Amino acid sequence: MPSVHEELLAGRSNGILMPVSAMKTEHDWGVGDFSSLCEWVGFLGRLGTKIVQILPLQETAPGQNCPYSALSAFAIDPVYIDVQQVREVQYAPAARQLVQDLQGDITAWRMSRKAPFKAVKEAKMKVLWQAYQFFLEHDVWQRSAHYQAFQAYCAANKSWLRNYALFRALKEFYRWQTWLDWPTGLKEFNSDAVDAFETKYREYVDFFSYLQWQADLQLRGAKLCAQKAGVYLFGDIPFGTNLDSAEVWSERENFRLDHSVGAPPDQFSEKGQCWGLPAYDWDYMQRSGLALWKRKIRRAVELYDLFRLDHLVGFYRTYVFAPGDETGHFDVAEEQAQIDRGYNFLRMVLDSAGGAMPVGEDLGVIPNYVRRMLVDLKIPGYKVLRWEREDNGYYREPRHYPSVSLATTSTHDTESVRGWWETMPQYERANMWEMISAQKTDGNVPFDLNTQRAIFYRVLTSGSAVTMFSWQDVIGTLDRINVPGTTGDENWTYRSEYTPAEAGEVYKEQLQMYASLLKETARA
Repeated sequence: MPSVHEELLAGRSNGILMPVSAMKTEHDWGVGDFSSLCEWVGFLGRLGTKIVQILPLQETAPGQNCPYSALSAFAIDPVYIDVQQVREVQYAPAARQLVQDLQGDITAWRMSRKAPFKAVKEAKMKVLWQAYQFFLEHDVWQRSAHYQAFQAYCAANKSWLRNYALFRALKEFYRWQTWLDWPTGLKEFNSDAVDAFETKYREYVDFFSYLQWQADLQLRGAKLCAQKAGVYLFGDIPFGTNLDSAEVWSERENFRLDHSVGAPPDQFSEKGQCWGLPAYDWDYMQRSGLALWKRKIRRAVELYDLFRLDHLVGFYRTYVFAPGDETGHFDVAEEQAQIDRGYNFLRMVLDSAGGAMPVGEDLGVIPNYVRRMLVDLKIPGYKVLRWEREDNGYYREPRHYPSVSLATTSTHDTESVRGWWETMPQYERANMWEMISAQKTDGNVPFDLNTQRAIFYRVLTSGSAVTMFSWQDVIGTLDRINVPGTTGDENWTYRSEYTPAEAGEVYKEQLQMYASLLKETARA
């Protein structure tokens, strides 16, 4: 039987990008959860969608909504847990009462235009704490089968779970101070100090393992929903983690704490971007056999059918900033060394993927050898319609895209296809429309259902084995997920205005057009 990787590259499929947090349902608390994911994959699958792509699910700090700057490379954010589906919440009177007391707030959160992460997570953590107390009193004490399942989960995930749970408990204990300000023994991850804290506060530390167990159970349940709907789940592995993260604290040998990762100058930034994430110590990582990254890949393969390798070029050469630098530099200067590092890394990815399909995020300033290698290794890279150009400056005909690629109209960092179309210079629109429709115009082409259909048709008939559209592209709205280089409440908080049932009525024309195109182009 062919693997997911083999099946997708041999066929023609289409997917939809939609963050879990955006997946509104009648029962979520204002932030989409894993029950929402189950409902949405069923809805999208019925349209003919074969892949549902989500943003990273890693836990972030209070007030930090960007999933690419997380507290852990492995831990799922508890905000995505559907608390009312947690066994102990159903059984524990205190948890049920707290849910009842929160009904007014939940109603208000559900009506919110943007996902209110902070308030929802705080409320869920209180309910889940009561659920955990019930678990301690009834299951741990009795050594029940349920408790034994929890123990098995902890044993299977011990490579990251213990250090994460300790880190999270310490973050709460020290009121979210950075680990750099903790007492010396804990700051330095001294085994005696760490063991002493764990022994004294074991039940509190285990609470964070319990949360991960519940999140893991629900995400695996959503993956089963996707399988029943004939849909593949497409996850995302961020390139880095926050300086203030479990792995940097407990496995800092993998990092150069005095250097920050960023990106060279590109269309988003004239001077480049400094992301503030600690740089990897590639010399150490290679000596260790890329052990940390092997664990990241295996974790992704457990949860997803496809996974996106964020900032792919960073595995060849990373743009880093030394202390006080206004401009950065590449950590590897010589081209052959870059090629060797990237090749060794991608070989490890393929060896660890077990048939799941990696996708390389190869956008921005990318050396030609990166894209050639992706095709040779059969790892799809991105073809974003608006950025694909021939040497003469004209837009590239999508039928000429290589089959080992993923063609799309937008990403989570760009305007929607409608936003792009309506703001691009008129001469560019004329150029693009000629390529799409073979019609010469002055560029005065409004964005309507026919225009949208022509754009989608051209992407769906591209040479790429996989094509993707964002949900906003499908329904034709201007909503954005993120505006690179900016901060604020608008970023990462996009939320669908409608539930699946409502969207099916409100966007009936757009969804019918999308579903019919999938059949017409043999991508359903």
